[in-house]
Amino acid sequence: MQPGPRTTTLGSTMAVNGRKSLQPLKSAINRRKQIDNVVHEDEEDNYLNIDKKQPPKSYLVKLIKGSRSNGILNLASRSLTDVPEEIFLDEIADDENRNQHSHTPDFSKQDNDREAWWNRMPLKSLDLSSNLLKTLPDSIGDLSYLVVLNLQNNQLEKIPDTIRTLLELEKLILSQNNLSVLPDGLFYISSLLTLNLSGNHLQKLSNKIGDLSYLQELDLSQNEFESFPKQIGYLTKLTKLNVSKNRLNSIPNEIGALYNLRSFEINHNQITQLPISFGDLINLEEFYCNSNRLSQFPCFAQCAKLKEIHLADNQLTQIDNVQLEPLLSLISLNIRGNKISILPEQICLLPNLERLDVTNNNLADLPSQIALNKKMKCISIIGNPLNKIRKDIMRLGTDAIMKYLRNRIADDDDNNERNKVASNNETEEEKKRRLYTEQHVVRSTGTFDFSYKNASCLQDESIQLINKEKPSHINLSKNKFSQMPVELIQLNDCLLHLDLSNNIIQNLNPEVGRLKELRYLDL
Repeated sequence: MQPGPRTTTLGSTMAVNGRKSLQPLKSAINRRKQIDNVVHEDEEDNYLNIDKKQPPKSYLVKLIKGSRSNGILNLASRSLTDVPEEIFLDEIADDENRNQHSHTPDFSKQDNDREAWWNRMPLKSLDLSSNLLKTLPDSIGDLSYLVVLNLQNNQLEKIPDTIRTLLELEKLILSQNNLSVLPDGLFYISSLLTLNLSGNHLQKLSNKIGDLSYLQELDLSQNEFESFPKQIGYLTKLTKLNVSKNRLNSIPNEIGALYNLRSFEINHNQITQLPISFGDLINLEEFYCNSNRLSQFPCFAQCAKLKEIHLADNQLTQIDNVQLEPLLSLISLNIRGNKISILPEQICLLPNLERLDVTNNNLADLPSQIALNKKMKCISIIGNPLNKIRKDIMRLGTDAIMKYLRNRIADDDDNNERNKVASNNETEEEKKRRLYTEQHVVRSTGTFDFSYKNASCLQDESIQLINKEKPSHINLSKNKFSQMPVELIQLNDCLLHLDLSNNIIQNLNPEVGRLKELRYLDL
């Protein structure tokens, strides 16, 4: 063996070159790492963007097998033109395994690609949304354990009648497709809680819609419906109904039977009036009826829970006081784009009103007392011929408008006092404004303050106010009452605090014992 000279030569070379001889090797290694990183990033991008084109079948099979662990399969946005048949084959195989009790599984088999059948879950949620599906196979009915089926944003023109066998289905989303008819089988799925059919070409709703008696949410918006069957009144568990953007010119009277309805949307139709039964929707909280042809303000007689009313872009010309009286929970009122010339004084007595939009109407003025509402956050009044409010104030927004109206109330009060001194009389208009102001104070505070009036009895207008608003606190101090006003007995279920101090009462009316809720009495 003669390795000496080569070893010596190599050693000498390395000794001479030192670190310099390692530099080409380091550069080569770094270049190799950069190439590997680029390749790895490209592979990762291809994996993440697999839904930009139809994925390979092997990948779909892997997803389908993966869904067996939790019963959830998401194939959304995969550019699928057909529903993978492996979904149904796998499901059928599972049913066979469950039903063949005599079969004894071979525990000796070690198959990493195949999960033990007893650990698998049946498919309960299937998302095929945002694909290119034009049809569904009849075998869709074999997925008998499905609870959620999402088919929105495809190109479906029909649904197979075999869907009737999905007796566990609770949520069915068919929005944004090309459906013009619905199979009768759909109305056999009595377990449905949510049905979304928006964005199709449906023109008629089957009378069998009433068979879906457990339905809670129904979306029929963006279709071509001209009417609805009266059987829609059978959906008494419905809490949410959206029929916006159709061709409706009326709503069936049976709508009043939907006593659980909380949200109702009928925007962008051709409705001229609502049935009287609409006022029976006792749990209604949100009502959207923008862009229709209503000429009269709807009846909300029993809608005490209503929080939002949207009636923009209709043909309303007036609102009466009596129409607003039930709306004690109202937070937002949108009546922009109508022909209203006067706002009723009752609007000042809505204790929870925060947003009022009267843009583009025919209003010449606003009732000053609306400024007494401390909850008001936004008033939109642009586009009205308001000749009593300066434009510079309107441009400054809600705070400036409210301040201006409050100042106007103070000025009106000063003028009224001067007029009383001069004529010792109150005009009807002055009396009307005063009563609305008093009513607003009682309603918003729960207190009726009648102190320092030098009065020996309650006037009729005060008695009417007390009976209507039922305050919990009443202050009658510093007057000339010789007895507790007997009219207060009618407040036996609400009066908590009664101040009768500094009067000339010598004997207390025993009727005071009927005020069963009274907690404080000052004599």
